[in-house]
Amino acid sequence: MKHFFSILTLFILISCSSPNGEEAQPPNSDTQTPTIQSISTSSTNIGDTIIINGQHFDPNSTYTITFNGTSGQIAQITSTTISVKVPVGTTSGPLQLTTNGVTVNAGYISIIGQNRLFAYKQYGEIVELNSVTGVETKTLVYGPGSHYLTELKYFAPTNEIIGQGFISNNNGTNTYQLFKVKLADKTIKNIIYPGYDQLIVTTTGKLYGYKLYEGIIELNPNTGSEIGSLINTGSDQLYGLIYNPQTNEIMGDKGLLDNNGKNIHKFCKIKLSDNSVTENIYYGYDELIPATNGKLYAYRATEKIVELNPATGTEIKTLINISTPNISNLTYYPQTNQIIGKKIIYNNGIATYKLLKLNLTNNSLSENNIIKDDYDYFIVTN
Repeated sequence: MKHFFSILTLFILISCSSPNGEEAQPPNSDTQTPTIQSISTSSTNIGDTIIINGQHFDPNSTYTITFNGTSGQIAQITSTTISVKVPVGTTSGPLQLTTNGVTVNAGYISIIGQNRLFAYKQYGEIVELNSVTGVETKTLVYGPGSHYLTELKYFAPTNEIIGQGFISNNNGTNTYQLFKVKLADKTIKNIIYPGYDQLIVTTTGKLYGYKLYEGIIELNPNTGSEIGSLINTGSDQLYGLIYNPQTNEIMGDKGLLDNNGKNIHKFCKIKLSDNSVTENIYYGYDELIPATNGKLYAYRATEKIVELNPATGTEIKTLINISTPNISNLTYYPQTNQIIGKKIIYNNGIATYKLLKLNLTNNSLSENNIIKDDYDYFIVTN
């Protein structure tokens, strides 16, 4: 028995020693979690190298960096930067860093040369347009199976245009459908679902629906069924809901009357990480225009297009003053760093439709290209 305890003691001493005979050290409790502060660019080409800036990166640790799910080749790691090559085969989408089983979003990356512009004609077609000239290049869908389509968005994970269709029934009611068309093969799905006042698509592959005077709820993008619980946004109506990829927030304009009967506007933000809702009074705009690099722009009819602080909704600067009416469908086009939209000009009662383009690099406005139709929606792939 005495010899047994001696052997056991020796085994314990060996087990608690490092391979080189030194005493094993406990893990360093001072090791700090890596934090991401910025990325060198939000638009890039296949094969380019981008830099993730932050703190507490460890050159001896293992990191995985993905571009919309495709792993990139890490070229260099320092304590404050990670350089990574944009992989072949990737598409625009979230840039994510994973280490020690934890994944964090670094931002949203647009792959240059991959943006496409589509438009919807009322009761008819979804067509692809040349983004430079506005000329129709091909018909994607003719006769979508619904009487009318609304809320058309691009859904990157499945490379589809999705939206809401409805069919008017003989008894005066409407049947609502989740409409989906694949860009790869033009196949269409119409899935009956409850119907919502607005649809919001995130760059992380999620779909949300807004219920008027109630709130926002996540939807299954394959079936349209509701997931989880309602995010209560109050009894006042929200307009123009958009998604900001940099802050992972849904944003919108809330219009209401104060105690004196005066119209006021609130900048409403729903943080999707914790479903918290914040509001603050601001100027109010007809359209909010999010850019893939996290910047936020807005249009006020017959007045101006401005850049807003996405945290507060306050104006940073006026990009251009616009006094003419009949401007709509404004959206951001990453490939050329432009805001594009539709302008209608009436001459003796005859309408001419133009493709409006605001270059955000120099704030120059172009409206030289006539477009064929009074399109209801512009949809940009990203």
